[in-house]
Amino acid sequence: MTDTLALRWGPLRLEVEHAVYETVVLLTVLVVALDDGIADFGEAALVAVGPLVATFAAYVFAGVLARVSRTGAPPLARGEIRRIVGHSAQVLQLAVPPVVIAIVGAATDLYTPEEAVDAVIWLGLVFLVVIGGIGGYRARRTVLATVLGAVAAGVVGLFVLLLRLILEHG
Repeated sequence: MTDTLALRWGPLRLEVEHAVYETVVLLTVLVVALDDGIADFGEAALVAVGPLVATFAAYVFAGVLARVSRTGAPPLARGEIRRIVGHSAQVLQLAVPPVVIAIVGAATDLYTPEEAVDAVIWLGLVFLVVIGGIGGYRARRTVLATVLGAVAAGVVGLFVLLLRLILEHG
């Protein structure tokens, strides 16, 4: 993935492809968990962090496999391992908002654990639209590409909402 498709904020870097994929995976897990019920804020945080940690581990494993297939040797140098882990760790950044929302909810009792998960779902959909727009802009550098990227990401998010409706009313 090139830097033109990476979102940067200081030292943090999030590739658009990873951001879209992981956000959709996270939202899908949250929708299913919400249908099953969320007992407390700890569970709300874990149901968000769990799939991202699992995906991080999968990315590290896939990175090692890719390195072995390219070179025929495992990545033994610390720099190689650090690069693979660092590249994969970007998915863990997506866990920050759900954890903050769960901590604030637990500390303040302003909302229920289910409302916290619901808020994360809506924030995730907004995030999808924003990164879709950024990705569209960076791909073509036009307003039309920005709008099309945002709309396309919104359509992907609508599939998650459709799954939620099916689960709630099915």
